[in-house]
Order: sequence, then C-alpha cells, then structure tokens
Amino acid sequence: MTSKRVLLVLDDKLLLKLYQEKLTAAGFTVFSARDLGRAAQLLAEKKPEIVLLDIVYKEGDTLEFLEAIRSEPANAGLPILILPNVLGQASSEAVHAGATYAILPTLEPIASMIDATRQALRMSLLPASAAEQLFKTDDFWIETIFANAVDSINRMRHCLPGVAAKPPELPALHELWNLAHAFSQKAALLPHKAFTQITGSLDMLLYDLNQTHDQLNASTLHTVCQTLDFLASVSKPDCLAGLPDPGTASLLVVDDEDGARQFIGAALDLAGLKSDCAETPAQAIEKLKRNSYDVIFLDVGLPEMNGFELCGKIRVMENYKDTPIVFITGMATFLNKAKASLSGGNDFVAKPFNLAELGVKALLWLCRGKPQPVAAAGHKYPTTAIRA
Repeated sequence: MTSKRVLLVLDDKLLLKLYQEKLTAAGFTVFSARDLGRAAQLLAEKKPEIVLLDIVYKEGDTLEFLEAIRSEPANAGLPILILPNVLGQASSEAVHAGATYAILPTLEPIASMIDATRQALRMSLLPASAAEQLFKTDDFWIETIFANAVDSINRMRHCLPGVAAKPPELPALHELWNLAHAFSQKAALLPHKAFTQITGSLDMLLYDLNQTHDQLNASTLHTVCQTLDFLASVSKPDCLAGLPDPGTASLLVVDDEDGARQFIGAALDLAGLKSDCAETPAQAIEKLKRNSYDVIFLDVGLPEMNGFELCGKIRVMENYKDTPIVFITGMATFLNKAKASLSGGNDFVAKPFNLAELGVKALLWLCRGKPQPVAAAGHKYPTTAIRA
C-alpha cells in the first residue's frame, strides 16, 4: 500500500527535522518546507494528500497562504491542519481563512499531530506497540532541544534592540515572536509543566504585541526581557526539575475596581493559574491570615491605605516576608518604582495592561528564584508515546 503524502511546513529547523522523522516513522511520505514560498512549490509539484501548517513564519503570511490555496478549485477538499500551539485566536483566524481545523495542544504534541493526521486521512490509529517507539524515554531529540535552548534565547535577545527602538522596528518584533513561538513548541515536548506554561504565555504576549503595536511599551518590554533572562537561567534539566507546578499555586489579586479584578482573574486563568480576590486592604489582610498565597498582585490606588502601605504591612506577616508582590499601577514613574521597591514590592505592571503580560508576569514570579538543582545521575524523562 502506497504511503500517504504529507506536506510539513515549519520555520524552525530542529522542529522540522523532528516532526518529519516522527511522521516518516509513522508510515507517511513527508515533503518539508521552511517557508511558504517553497511550500507553494511543493504543493504544486508533489500533490500532497494533507498539509500540516504552523501559525507564523519568518517571511510570508499564513492567512494569505491559506486563502491562496483555497482559491484553487483543485485544493477545495485538501485537509490543512494547524500544528499544535497555544494561540487560540490565531488558530481561529487560520480556520476562518481556510484551514480544516487546528490540532489542540496537549501534553503529547507529537501524538496529537500523528493522530490528527491519520484521522483527517481516514486512517486507523497506530497500535500501542508501534506508537511507543515514536517518542520514547531518553529520546535524542529531548537532549537536542536542551542543547539548543541557550542559542535560541540568544537569538531572541538579538531582536530586542530593534524592538526597543523609537519607533519599534516591526520586522524585529515579528522575528522575536517567530523565535519565541518555535521555542514554545519545543518546550511543549519537554516533561516540565512550568517551563511549557511560561514559554506558551510569552508566545501569546508576543502574538498580541505583533497584532497591536501600541501595547508595546516600557512595561511589556520589561516583562519580555525579564522572561528571556529567566528562561536562560533555567534551561537545563536539573534546574527545570526544581520548578514548582503552577497548577498547585494560589495567587491573590487586591484591587478595588470590579472590572480590574475580573480582567486580572481572566488573565491568570488563561495562564492556567488559580486566583483569589480582595476589594480592600482590610479584606486582603484577612484573607492573607486565613490562606496561603504564592504571588500577590497589588493595586497602588486602594481605599483606606495605598498599595505601598499595604505592602509594608504584608511584609511584617511571618508567612509573607518573601512572597513576590507585583504592583499594578497606571503611574509607572521612577518615583513609584522607587516606592514599590522601598515598601517591599518585587515588580510592577503598568495600566492599561495586556492580558497575556499579566499571565507571563505571574508565572515568572511564581517560579523565579525557586528552581532547585536535583541530582543529575543520568536524566530519565517520562515517556511521551503516541496514543493507541
């Protein structure tokens, strides 16, 4: 029986090789391209039976590419799947432009990709015995991802001068997102939940900044730089093993505006975090006495006492001497930054804030300073097998 022909289009060289290897091992004939121009050529020459497409590329526009494919009557029934990613809005736009559907992100992205490809082609799923060999413990690719992590982060850092320019250089911003997106996809292959969530939230933030350039400001740029520094410091197996599980964390949001509390709560929920809210300083202190929180978001302009004063009171509470406190302020001036530091705060987010930025900031402070190296007597990674 002739194997099914797959066109795989991925910008990142390492991911392209990995996905191509796994698809080939699963019985497909794979044609690969790293850009949309080459993909268009292969589509015409090789007549693939399915296309696997990413959301972003260094050059070219995914939505325009999809619309061009669907404009050809011969491609009307061609299955086009969007590879697993955390960008729900971007995936929805891709489907609207002509993609068949987006493969949902799971703990096993390669399993999801191969399962979805076989289902779209009306093929039966692989038996368990064959599936387990496709992505096994101590896989060479996991080691390769770690080996390339620092280089990937440095390439992102090289984009920052252009992004920070006045006005920002939009090609540099796009390249930063493209690199962060690929890094997020590689992180999703690793057995470290916190790392996956942080890189995924950074991907979402940079997607937002590419869509709405006016949200690129001192606050969001500060958050991006912080996150890259943090990722560089923990991109080793022994450090990642010591990161806390974000799913077990609890965060407190203190803000007297109902809309702000709902917005921040939604941002934290989007990042996979649980949160509690307080409207006043008195209510916040009472909740802090009764519960345990891992990160506190604190509005500066509160009734009864301002956020700086409340922060000082929190810092004398035995259980919260070192708990990260992030100020929420529309007055991100040098004076307020100084007050935040002097009162015991760790960081700030400027209003009007970006939904994704809040998630990145929360995950960053939840994990920052907490990674503890573990014994490295030969790392054994959990098996990520294709489901039967």
